[in-house]
Amino acid sequence: MAGARGSAAFRRGGKGSEAVVAKSASVPARAVVARAVLVRSALAGAALVVAVVPASAGAQGTGGAGPEATPVPAPRSAPAPAPRSAPTPAPRSAPALPPVRSKARLARLACVSGCAEGGAVRPGALLRVRGRGLRRTAEVGFGGAPGEADDVASAPARRRRTFVDVRVPLGAATGPVTVLDRDGVASAPAPVPLSVEPAIPATAAGGPSIDVDVQAPKAYFDALRPMRVSYVVHDDRPVDVRVELVRQADEAVIASWAPGVVQPETPQVVQWNGVAGGRVQRAGRYAFRVTAADEGGALRATSAQAGPPVPSAERDPSEFVFLRHQFPVRGPHSYGEYAARFGGGRGHQGQDVFAACGTPMVAARGGLVKFKQYHSRAGYYLVIDGEQTGVDYSYMHLASAALVSKGERVRTGQLIGYVGDTGNTSGCHLHFEMWKRPGWYSGGSAFDPLPELLAWDRQS
Repeated sequence: MAGARGSAAFRRGGKGSEAVVAKSASVPARAVVARAVLVRSALAGAALVVAVVPASAGAQGTGGAGPEATPVPAPRSAPAPAPRSAPTPAPRSAPALPPVRSKARLARLACVSGCAEGGAVRPGALLRVRGRGLRRTAEVGFGGAPGEADDVASAPARRRRTFVDVRVPLGAATGPVTVLDRDGVASAPAPVPLSVEPAIPATAAGGPSIDVDVQAPKAYFDALRPMRVSYVVHDDRPVDVRVELVRQADEAVIASWAPGVVQPETPQVVQWNGVAGGRVQRAGRYAFRVTAADEGGALRATSAQAGPPVPSAERDPSEFVFLRHQFPVRGPHSYGEYAARFGGGRGHQGQDVFAACGTPMVAARGGLVKFKQYHSRAGYYLVIDGEQTGVDYSYMHLASAALVSKGERVRTGQLIGYVGDTGNTSGCHLHFEMWKRPGWYSGGSAFDPLPELLAWDRQS
């Protein structure tokens, strides 16, 4: 910070600052002016950085020779905006920014197998989603009725440029179908909603059985919607049910539920928030196992046993991946180099993630909003005290004021703002910092967030 303050003094310039330097150094004023010019030139040269920027981001920034390696000025190191800093200049008005749109375009839906009459599908059916730009599909969403209460999703069984095959998950309801790409950007719904009919009871086909289906292929700790699993018991009588959550790395049962007696052919739901034994569980692959017993305790049916995943073109519907964080930039992005890295250029205390202005930005970890302010160098910024961590998460250069308020409780993956270029910076990007306890500019210390960002990026 001392270097950053010194640089600011040279930028202020003016006769007063030159006179002070001349007096302290006891050299002629002309030599001091020449030395100041040289220092300013050196700082300007040191501020250049080369980053690989998405084409869409380059159009928003300083331009360049081409999309492969676009030279851009390094964003000047984000300052240490003290929580109780002196008044700063009024923020400039942020322009309206167009939303980042998915490149996927859905054309029509077609049932491949497990179809019902009239073009409808049943849970477990193989659905083909046709369109274009679908090769990067991460999951297919089944919207159901308005609102999120009955929304479910499933990972694709096969993906190509013009189509995606996916199993219709248990719990899917009639409604719109969308796809989510690997950058977290959702497409517009297919032109015609999907019609879903209840599954045919399986008792006649082979006796008691249980269908289990998680309602999303990934779950995040402290998310707005916890992981939910749907199950249906196919039997000829009510049965006593037990649900277990198994960590596949060591096949340990980390949580269990005892719903009691349930009716056959009636969908049931259990949810999990990522905590077991009072602790947030480690990231990894998990699976739900459901067993049903008669009144005397004799085993009537069990779902597929959890354990090491079996190689298959399709995922096990009882499995999901649990993650503690979500990557904050939900759109095409790249990482800054050199001065944009932690410790680069004048004590840079975070990592810059380049993306087009207007790219949605979410909370990497839920928690409590500690600061929401504007600073002349950081622009619009936000600091969140991470839930069940000793870490503060800082987001700078937002396009406009954050969408959450100081003191508000936010959730992992919740929309908090949009990537921008406010403050003292060049080009659209997120300046992201992580601070150890006791926190951001309150006695804690910043550490390099790049390894964490890269891991979250790969997983989420």
